[in-house]
Order: sequence, then C-alpha cells, then structure tokens
Amino acid sequence: MVNNATKSDGQILKGLLDTLVLDVLRQGPNYGFGIRERLRSRLGEDAALVKEATLYPLLHRLEARGLLDAYHEPGQRGRPRKYYRLTLEGAAFLEGRIREWRRIAALLGRTVLNTEQASDGEDKQ
Repeated sequence: MVNNATKSDGQILKGLLDTLVLDVLRQGPNYGFGIRERLRSRLGEDAALVKEATLYPLLHRLEARGLLDAYHEPGQRGRPRKYYRLTLEGAAFLEGRIREWRRIAALLGRTVLNTEQASDGEDKQ
C-alpha cells in the first residue's frame, strides 16, 4: 500500500514540475543544469523526480507552447549553453497556475485536512 501512495505522490509532483520550472525562471534566465539544481534544492527529498530525461523534454515542450524563450550564450568551457527565460505568456500562465493551486490548497484545507483534524480530536476523547 505504501508503494502505491509513493507512486501517486510522484505523479502529483510530476504534474507540478512545469509550474515549478516556470517559477524558477520567474527569478531570471537559467540553463538546464542550473534549473535542475534549483529545483533539487527546493524539492528536498523529492529531488529524485528531477531527472535529465524528464527536465529537458519538459523545457522543449514549454518552449514549443510559447511559455519559454531560449537563447545561446558561451559557457565556461567555450561550448554554448542554452538559456531559457519566461515569456509574457509564460508569466501569465504561471500566475494562473498559482491561483489554481492556491484554490486547490484552500479546498483541501476546508475539506480533507479539516476532516483529519476533526478525527484527531475524536480519537483523543
């Protein structure tokens, strides 16, 4: 049963990954490895979800949708790095997602989490 819950949690976080990437880029342009490291520092124990095989296709999809813009700059070793930055459309999309997640968090707070707190109170009696 624990494995199913863990798998489900992972799917929820993967669904959030596009929002998290856009939020990282709201702070300014960054390249793939830099984005990955910022995500890992934010996610803590869930950082294993941020794999190259997941991140780079996601960046390409976000770019294709017009939510990100990409450009190249020289890297430290002479090889160009591909940097990503949030577009105006991407910023608007992110703001909409943030509103949506706040609404979901409030709904969970009023329902599921409130029910758990009520159950905890009954257990103590």
